[in-house]
Amino acid sequence: MKLISTIIKILILLVFLLLAITNTHTVSFFYLPGQNINLPLIVVLFGAFIIGIVFGMFALFGRLLSLRSENNRLRAEVKKHAHLSEKDLTPVKTETPATASETTPKA
Repeated sequence: MKLISTIIKILILLVFLLLAITNTHTVSFFYLPGQNINLPLIVVLFGAFIIGIVFGMFALFGRLLSLRSENNRLRAEVKKHAHLSEKDLTPVKTETPATASETTPKA
């Protein structure tokens, strides 16, 4: 499975490098109304990719927090049940009744 994941990552890297090599033309990037800057196309594409990653992380942040709280709740529940089962499994120490030979006086 690690091999397949590594191969996919290398293929994505190669595609990105191919895009970087072939898209070196400059384009006008308008970041504010009336304000533009001339950048290579790959820089604009890479910037859009990074912005997409950031927005995706923000979108998943709420779900991450809810999953962490659920995980902590479940860990506490498992710990509580483990403590209870430990109590149930430990033998109760009771005093054994004295044997007949110990209670009878020796002559």
